[in-house]
Amino acid sequence: MMKKLKIEKNKRKELGTVFSNTVMLYILQVSGYIFPLLTFPYLTRVLGPGNYGIMTFANSVMVYFQLLVDFGFLLSATRLCSLFRDDKDRLSETVSAVIQAKIMISGFGFALLLVLCATVGAFSQISLYLIFAYISVFFSVFVPDYLFRGVEKMGTITYRTLIARAIYTVLIFLVVRKAADYYWIPLLNGVSNLFVVLWSWLFVHKELGIRVRRVSFANTLGALRESAIFFVSRLATTAYSASNVFVLGLLFGNASMGLFGASNSLITNARGMYSPIADSLYPYMVSKKNYKLMKWIMIIAAPLVLGGTAFLYVFSVPIIRLLCGDEYLATVPVFRAMLPLMIVTLPIYLLGFPTLGAMNMMKEANYTVIYAAVFHIAGLAVLYLTGHLYFIPVSLLTTGSEIVVLVSRIYYVCKGRKRLREGKSND
Repeated sequence: MMKKLKIEKNKRKELGTVFSNTVMLYILQVSGYIFPLLTFPYLTRVLGPGNYGIMTFANSVMVYFQLLVDFGFLLSATRLCSLFRDDKDRLSETVSAVIQAKIMISGFGFALLLVLCATVGAFSQISLYLIFAYISVFFSVFVPDYLFRGVEKMGTITYRTLIARAIYTVLIFLVVRKAADYYWIPLLNGVSNLFVVLWSWLFVHKELGIRVRRVSFANTLGALRESAIFFVSRLATTAYSASNVFVLGLLFGNASMGLFGASNSLITNARGMYSPIADSLYPYMVSKKNYKLMKWIMIIAAPLVLGGTAFLYVFSVPIIRLLCGDEYLATVPVFRAMLPLMIVTLPIYLLGFPTLGAMNMMKEANYTVIYAAVFHIAGLAVLYLTGHLYFIPVSLLTTGSEIVVLVSRIYYVCKGRKRLREGKSND
């Protein structure tokens, strides 16, 4: 009886930790929406569609470089840190190997950026802005969020990031006063990211007792191999996210891209509200495999998601007018075309690494994104060849690509459940 009570107490404690981490990540995610929401109407008006379009295109380029430098470590290293959370020596080794690998990758990335700025017209026109933007990408090398997630110290990420975003927001209002000041935006972002690095390592040294040390080249290569499949998955994801902005930015003017970028930013931020659920559940599911919890989350969230999406569709005109200004009302049809993404995102997130990862089917989770990437690239090619590569068709194609992810993940989850049932019957 006492043993049973102890088990129940431990389960409640574990779920309490998941809930606490989810709340912290939601605070983090909401801040990622609120702070940009404060600067978004200001920047769209001060910069105008032209310069806002430049910022949007440059940000889409940096997504690729950030993706390259991250190399999937947020998933692979989080898993390792979760498994070795009580072994400081293994944690130090993991963190050190990841940092060394990221430094190598960031050097390659910067060299690649310089080549692109020298050879590609769309890059050379804004080369200084791109170089400034790369500062934040480089600082991200030293941000050990995978460690905090793995040992479930979400509060550290939350408090640190809230202050960094507040600093960035205040600096935007103080420094960016006219359209020509848009060059300051990536530099101010770099300042806030430097704060993140300093705070993170103060905590790592003082509270976790982890020290970075030099590890062998073999360990560094091992970290890269471990994370390669996750990198491929993240790379495939950009085929129908940042790639849309990148491809359209090569074909359309800055003003048009400013309009598209406004809708894309709003939808991306709104979809980001789902990620704390999946992010907080990932390390928990790896160790506890509580699949019923995933089912109940989706059942409870479904009516809320559908109602929220309907609200955004009906009130899209006043929402765009309030957040962006009258100059951006032409983007309303694009905004509405992107809204179906709000419906499919949560089940995609939950059925991904929290569920398939817990089933030891991480490769399958990555395959689903690769399938969608192939579908999306083929779709972009068809739109280009038929002369329909415009904003609304691309938005609808993106929803189609996400549906490919959802359907294939449902298939693999069913396959995984069947395998688990067969394993239990054999036992």
